[in-house]
Amino acid sequence: MNAVKTVEAALFPPLDRIEPFDVLPEQFEQQNIVGFRNADTRARPFKLLRSQIVRQMEERDIKLIGVTSAAPNVGKTFVASNMAAALSRIADFDVYLIDLDLHRPAVASRFAMDPEGWGIHDFLSGEQPDMSQIARRINEERLVVVPGYKRDVATGELLTSAAGTQLFESLRALPKNSVVITDMPPIFADDDAVIIGQHLDGFVLVVEDGKTTRKQVQETIRLLSPTPFMGAVLNRYRSQLFADEYGYGFAYGYGGYY
Repeated sequence: MNAVKTVEAALFPPLDRIEPFDVLPEQFEQQNIVGFRNADTRARPFKLLRSQIVRQMEERDIKLIGVTSAAPNVGKTFVASNMAAALSRIADFDVYLIDLDLHRPAVASRFAMDPEGWGIHDFLSGEQPDMSQIARRINEERLVVVPGYKRDVATGELLTSAAGTQLFESLRALPKNSVVITDMPPIFADDDAVIIGQHLDGFVLVVEDGKTTRKQVQETIRLLSPTPFMGAVLNRYRSQLFADEYGYGFAYGYGGYY
């Protein structure tokens, strides 16, 4: 088993050997990527979220974390990208951000990547089996992004293929100081999120004030069970989300972004 994991881990080169991708400060600003900025007050919610995530990682041996939502357009990719950026600022933490929202990939645009490049779809389909041609290290940060680009493909079949199995096994076999953030599709889009959830150690749910309902939250947790629910992030906060005590871990408001 250890020999197999060593082979699978080779899918990703060591972080310092992954080709860097330069993103300018103004591009981060345009895409609302603030998680790298320790002194920026806009990064505070993500530093708080980071602390909660790290605590749970240490307590429960968590490595692969999904970020999902009940419905689209509630800020899922925004939260996943900034959470990954904030985590990468912790000393000796290597962070991998994987875009697995295969129908509506959006991580690449958050990091100003070329929309014509190789993406995770191409690895899963066998078009580009060399992950070193897909994964990119952002600037000199300890963050590796595996982007996705829209393709006309059967996503469920790709995720359950041999390449899909190899991907999750190789992510699991990354060095101990690694954490993987997967930008998942919305839970009710199709069965992709359920397939992905089976490979994860936990997931974070992004909810929107005035849009996400109690029933949607409950159904999301039920559908992804037994994958542990790590907490909810409240985006576009305008008022109290629920009238009573909801009790699902952390919830942060971050108004105005998407």
